[in-house]
Amino acid sequence: MTSREIIQRVIHFEDPPRVGMYFAQFGIDDTVDIFDFCLRDEHGVDPWGNRWTVHPDVPSHGQVKQHPVETLDDIAKLTPPDPEYFGEQVRMAVEELTPEQRDKYRFIATSFGIWEIPQYLRGMARLMEDMVVQPEMVDALASYCVDFWVAFLQQIAPLQDEIDAIWMFDDWGTQNALMISRPMWRRFYAGQYRRLTNAAHELGMDFWLHSCGRVTDLIEDFIKVGIDLLNPTQTKTCGYEEVAERYAGRISFLASVESQSTLTRGTPEECRVEAELLAKWGTEHGGLMACGYGYQSREENQRAVFDYFMETSVLPSGLTKMLGREQGE
Repeated sequence: MTSREIIQRVIHFEDPPRVGMYFAQFGIDDTVDIFDFCLRDEHGVDPWGNRWTVHPDVPSHGQVKQHPVETLDDIAKLTPPDPEYFGEQVRMAVEELTPEQRDKYRFIATSFGIWEIPQYLRGMARLMEDMVVQPEMVDALASYCVDFWVAFLQQIAPLQDEIDAIWMFDDWGTQNALMISRPMWRRFYAGQYRRLTNAAHELGMDFWLHSCGRVTDLIEDFIKVGIDLLNPTQTKTCGYEEVAERYAGRISFLASVESQSTLTRGTPEECRVEAELLAKWGTEHGGLMACGYGYQSREENQRAVFDYFMETSVLPSGLTKMLGREQGE
């Protein structure tokens, strides 16, 4: 069974032989990133026209400091990414896949999504205010983003057998709660995500969502709008036991142990303890891909998570060729 087949079974609870693995840093990754929209030109401008400022002494993506949307009329003046151009970029990327990569589950990473791009275009504080005083602005900006992604998916429809998922990034949580209320999320974003998941599913693609913070109370809504896999990096913040009890078997997860504390400041022993709790987010029928976390995480802690899932799931399944050694050695 190829890595591609294993991840397809993991996500759809079709009895995979093991958990999925997303550990390129340790030589085992069941996936391949075909194309990533996290692009900027020589002036720091992304495909949406946002100009990013990066502080040379601070390791981060940077910050958008100019927000072009002052009025509703300004949205019509924006230039969205060109679906045809990016569809061609994906087509060329697919053609360049190696035989080894073709055995893997293939995704397209959108970088920022339909919650974050409007923040860059409008400004986060004003977007929050708009939900109360100018809801039509929020609707228009979300639709502006979704319209592009739907058009982009239509462009890559001829490649539907080559691409397994589209992976969007929208951080909906703070350290202890959601950024907006669930009623507001449902009012402004549930229908927009449903447009996206429908467009992906019509092509036979899965829809993944990365979302940092405590997003536990939105997972039910994520399920209802058709999101297939959730990638929350603050897993302890979300609540290991709570997520396992409420959602295991209902949505798949790509996750590691807590990124804000355990991976960055904890010990390998603490990471193994949390990895055991994380394992319960999956079921005997699938639902879990294990991964590390690159930002300021200690390598020995990521290794501890990797080793835990290797020992408890991967090696017992008989997957040894990826390691270049025989099982049990």
